[in-house]
Amino acid sequence: MNPEPQTASLFAREQFRMTRLQVYNWGTFSGLHDVPISERGFLFVGRSGAGKSTLLDAFSALLTPPRWIDFNAAAREADRSGRDRNLVTYIRGAWAEQKDGESGEIATRYLRAGTTWSALALTYQNALGQSVVLVQVFWLRGNANGSADVKRHYLVMERAFDLRELEDFGQSNFDIRKLKQSFPEAFARDEFRPYCERFCRLLGIESEMALRLLHKTQSAKNLGDLNTFLRDFMLDKPETFEVADRLVSEFGELNAAHQAVVTAREQVQTLAPAREQHQRRDSLMLQRNSLDELRLGVDGYRETRRIDLLKEHVAALEVQANGSEGEVGRRQSTLENHAAILRDLERQHREAGGDQIEQWEAEKSGLEGQRTDRLRKRGQAEDACKKLGWSLPDSPQAFAELLGNARQEVENWEQRSNANREEQFRLAGEKRDAEAAFSQALKEVQALQRQPSNIPADMLEMRRNIAAAIGISESALPFVGELIEVKPDEAEWQGAIERVLHGFALSLLVDERQYSALANHINTTHLGQRLVYYRTGRPETWQAKPIGANSLVLKLNVKDGTYADWLQAELRQRFDYACVDSIQSFRSADRAITREGQVKHSKTRHEKDDRRSVGDRRNWVLGFDNREKLGLFQSQAQEQADAIARLGGEIDKLSDQDKNRAARAMQCQTLVNLQWQEIDVLPLLDRISTIERQIREAREGNTTLLQISEQIEKQKKLVDDADKDLRQATRAHDSIVDQIKTSTQKLESLLQDASIVPLTPHQVSGLDERFAKQSDAVRLDNLDKVTTSVERALNAEIEEVNRGIGACEKEIEARFADFKRQWPMDAGDMDTSLASAPDFFAKLVRLETDGLPAYEQRFFELLQNQSHQNLAALSTYLNDARKAILERMDLVNDSLGQVPFNQSANQRTYLHIDASDRQLVDVKEFKQEIQQALSHAWTEDREFAEARFLALRRLVDRLASQDPEQKRWRETVLDVRQHVEFIGREIDESGVEVEIYRSGAGKSGGQRQKLATTCLAAALRYQLGGNDHGVPLYAPVVLDEAFDKADNEFTALAMNIFTNFGFQMVVATPLKSVMTLEPFIGGACFVDISDRRVSGVLLIEYDGDRQRLKLPEHAREEASVEAS
Repeated sequence: MNPEPQTASLFAREQFRMTRLQVYNWGTFSGLHDVPISERGFLFVGRSGAGKSTLLDAFSALLTPPRWIDFNAAAREADRSGRDRNLVTYIRGAWAEQKDGESGEIATRYLRAGTTWSALALTYQNALGQSVVLVQVFWLRGNANGSADVKRHYLVMERAFDLRELEDFGQSNFDIRKLKQSFPEAFARDEFRPYCERFCRLLGIESEMALRLLHKTQSAKNLGDLNTFLRDFMLDKPETFEVADRLVSEFGELNAAHQAVVTAREQVQTLAPAREQHQRRDSLMLQRNSLDELRLGVDGYRETRRIDLLKEHVAALEVQANGSEGEVGRRQSTLENHAAILRDLERQHREAGGDQIEQWEAEKSGLEGQRTDRLRKRGQAEDACKKLGWSLPDSPQAFAELLGNARQEVENWEQRSNANREEQFRLAGEKRDAEAAFSQALKEVQALQRQPSNIPADMLEMRRNIAAAIGISESALPFVGELIEVKPDEAEWQGAIERVLHGFALSLLVDERQYSALANHINTTHLGQRLVYYRTGRPETWQAKPIGANSLVLKLNVKDGTYADWLQAELRQRFDYACVDSIQSFRSADRAITREGQVKHSKTRHEKDDRRSVGDRRNWVLGFDNREKLGLFQSQAQEQADAIARLGGEIDKLSDQDKNRAARAMQCQTLVNLQWQEIDVLPLLDRISTIERQIREAREGNTTLLQISEQIEKQKKLVDDADKDLRQATRAHDSIVDQIKTSTQKLESLLQDASIVPLTPHQVSGLDERFAKQSDAVRLDNLDKVTTSVERALNAEIEEVNRGIGACEKEIEARFADFKRQWPMDAGDMDTSLASAPDFFAKLVRLETDGLPAYEQRFFELLQNQSHQNLAALSTYLNDARKAILERMDLVNDSLGQVPFNQSANQRTYLHIDASDRQLVDVKEFKQEIQQALSHAWTEDREFAEARFLALRRLVDRLASQDPEQKRWRETVLDVRQHVEFIGREIDESGVEVEIYRSGAGKSGGQRQKLATTCLAAALRYQLGGNDHGVPLYAPVVLDEAFDKADNEFTALAMNIFTNFGFQMVVATPLKSVMTLEPFIGGACFVDISDRRVSGVLLIEYDGDRQRLKLPEHAREEASVEAS
């Protein structure tokens, strides 16, 4: 059943409809093709590949922004993205892809090569007589085939226009200036956007979304997912994105305000401890000043206390002096009484015969002194004799002989000592020579052990230094001797050969690469010895000459390597000496050597150097192996070591002998210095014994004298004791007087000392307290000790306070440094020293009183007024956008309810679209986060405000993130269109659900096309339709084979939907659909192609009365067969 079209009533006088399409050189349509289009609708009929889509793509090129354009989309399935058509293929006229005969590659074949151009024109008219013509021209120069090479120009005419008017443009080398001059009334632009804005305004197209939908309409069967179609083409992008952008943008100001609060707070937190430390430092400095004042007064206090103590001490001493003076007088009287008694007893003793005894006692005393001296000297003589192994004689004659022997030994010691020293000097010289020889031998051993060379150690060391200085290895500077050896079977000639080659063997060889560096170094360095070196890198032009059979050169082996050829040539040139066995042969040769080492250098110059033995292997320098030479030097080193040990022993033995002789000579000298009378004590002992006997006999015979003597002895003791007591008392008195004198002098000196500074009250009270706390009472004798203790305690306290001050200053400067490091701009020219403390603390006061409160107030205001408003707006838009979707779906469903979706004889159904919430987790969490950020929004509690800000910042950070995952999340939570799923419900007239459509999934091609076309009609009604079911200003809707899979009934229903909405249908269709579509149109053309590359258009007449095309009957029958 085909419903009758109901289009006439929907025509409006102001509505624009297509009336004419013109193409020039477009695809396979070469030249100009002019297609008049009926206002009621139009069909492009033709078989597949004839060019129908090419003409419809002309509509796309004229109406669609280049970024959306998709040519020939109807020919591809929705899930395929390959594109084979573009402006280049249409301008060039691509018609086939063929294999190139020469290269074998697949190449596109074009109708138009070289510089070419194309043009399109589409005419719209309304019943008011207004015309709008869209014109585009395209051109390519040369053989350019890139999309970027395409040049185009856009024109909008408000009058009738024919493409033939552009004929001069093609002939003017595409001169745009002339083109604009030719059409001054035209709106001409080089860009699509102003051109698009112009024609949209003229034709009543209100949005780019409508243009996009119109372009999508051409491939209605490729609309794809229902949800995607409805979201992209029926629903506007929600304002949530703009609100979110505004939230992110304005959050920057809030974040800056918050950062200002955080910064100010952190600055306060950084500087406040510094201020506290500075206040503590001030307190400690006051304490230190107090302690310093006490310490400065210690010396003055000590001397003041000393004056007081001295005054007390002098007074006490004066009391003691008075008492001691009386004691001295008393003891003086006692001594005088005892002395008087003694003098009387001595007088009585003399009168009783005591004069003779006194004379004997005086003599005895003198003899006892002589006895002591002789015994001492006799002991010296006995000790000397004992050390010499002699016995002390007991007679003058024997002692005289002993002295003669001692004197003789002293004289002999001097002679032997001189001889001994000379011998030691000689042996020491030999030992030094042996040590030098040992050192040299050891040096040679060490050098020989390091490498197989026979070259002397000093030469090896010099080479090592040179190599290190110029930065090469030692092996790069070989000695000639290291590269030459005497053949083993010629060993008997080695000594002689060594004499000839010795100097040459000690020469260095250097190649051309190292020559410059070596020469420069040696020239500027003092080597300390002789060096010869040869530059070997440059070839010499020597003429080779034959050598004799007994030549020295033939007795040598030359080491293979870089220098072998040079050495061979050098040896042949310079050292072709004949090795002769007899002196006769020696005399007759030009140059020769003998085994004994005599060398004949020329006919006149002869040499024999016997300073060293010709067979002394230690001096040999040739050879690749040094083991034999190493053994010789090891033996020499051992011999020298043995000699050093032997000579050392002999020197020590001579030294010991010299020490022993010196000791004996000293003892002999002791004896020589004595005489017999000085050691003979026997006569003295006899005389002393006689005197003692005489005294004893005189006393025993006189009883009176004996008694008086006893009384005298007793009285002498009394006198001595009294004298001792008197002296003791006198000393004590004198000591006290001296102390008084000394103390008085000290006191006077202190009283006159101008350096003693008067003490301050603080010093007096403070030091009084500290001295009183000492464990010992202050006295003169411990005053200094106590003072030292007090001063030490003060110093300890001051040091502790200084440490505290230092810690405070360190903390203060550390805080200043932190501030300057974190906020260099705020710190300005302030440095981190204490000198900047006033500036820092002034800034702290400003922060506490002005800065931080102001920053916090601004932060709270912005948080309250801006960001929360934006966040609340975002929340509102999320909810409102959801409601708007439902409201728009109501409008769409209202449109869908006007025409059946399916109908049969017994049933008519309608399509209804429901929007269900997808319950996305991200969206749910996003809304919860918004509510969390809005919680307590109007409270002034700062803790809540900080929590709200942090929640808000987390949201903003995610919304502003450029991370792909976060951008996906942003699209999900902000695009409300994504929050719902659209479901198509097919219901009958009684409201019973017949079937459900979820994005066309699982449906046949025809069903999917039905669903897509129905939704498309509703979408077009929404995007282009007027309010209250009014017709749109823009009527044309272009469909490209939209009904190829649908049945005739649905095709009629769909076309009826479009026409009832007031649209002008322009459809490309195969012949099978013509009879279904022809009631809904007012004209058609047949598109055909010949030879696969020449397309053309043939207009088909339309019978308006019968509402059908005037097709031949056979064509109509053929269409019926295809449709069935």
